[in-house]
Amino acid sequence: MTAAALQSETMWLRTDYDVTALNSKLSDRVAELERALRAGLPACADTNRVGFYDVELPGGWAYIRVRDDKRTVYLIAYSR
Repeated sequence: MTAAALQSETMWLRTDYDVTALNSKLSDRVAELERALRAGLPACADTNRVGFYDVELPGGWAYIRVRDDKRTVYLIAYSR
């Protein structure tokens, strides 16, 4: 069985929230994501989960969760 997230149309995502990695192995990608979010970048919302997005970064793709109530963005996964 293959699982695939349905993606919506691209939107612009820009925020000055704190950025943190959920996995310590991803901590070296936090600065790249933080810079991109402060400048603004295209994002595809995950239609199955509120506040989750796929974003393209200069070095690869990231799957993130934006928590407005905590003013935090969580880096969940990263792929080159």
